[in-house]
Amino acid sequence: MVRTLNELSQLKDNRFGQPDPRHGLRLLWWFANECVSIDSYGRMIAQCNPATGEFGFHRFYNRIEDDEDRLLPNNFTLPYYEVGNLNDSGSLPSYVTVNHNRNRADSNKDRIIVRYNSGLSSFDRIYVTQHADHVNFDQNHTYRISQGLIRTIGSMALGEFLRQTRNQILLQSYQRAQSANQPDNRPDVSICLCIFLLICVAIAFLLSLSANFKR
Repeated sequence: MVRTLNELSQLKDNRFGQPDPRHGLRLLWWFANECVSIDSYGRMIAQCNPATGEFGFHRFYNRIEDDEDRLLPNNFTLPYYEVGNLNDSGSLPSYVTVNHNRNRADSNKDRIIVRYNSGLSSFDRIYVTQHADHVNFDQNHTYRISQGLIRTIGSMALGEFLRQTRNQILLQSYQRAQSANQPDNRPDVSICLCIFLLICVAIAFLLSLSANFKR
């Protein structure tokens, strides 16, 4: 059963789309602000058309893989579409793709999946998920995003949304890992000391020669 996330704190605690360079949080903010609006009847009206491939949307068939269950509840009337593949992102804005690195699989693992009602031009369900490998999605990290949470995200600036949803423990771990992988460009202290001593010896030698020459 897919769990529903209703609050920003739940999005933070379940660690969707983080840490950097993952793009899921930015993708979700884009979707809530640019691709859906909620009308006075509570319907999630589509501001983009997944069926035309806009923004890189394409069909998600929700197949059973091997002995696994379907990722999402089966529906025989409304199709699913997914978006978020940065290798084929259409015209997703730069603030979504900013950390994309083709050599880093984790920078392109997050997706949004929608159940789309073309007759009403609306989204019946909205999900977030992540790849478990190059092909399959992770059932344990797939969540439905409630209408209320979409409304909340759509009312926020990107910076504030990221501040309230980023898990600081994950962010700090990522930053430490990045620092550990960076080459240390600081000069070696022992080498500097040796050079200093050599310079001092050279100066002393030159002074000694100068004194002998004056005699």
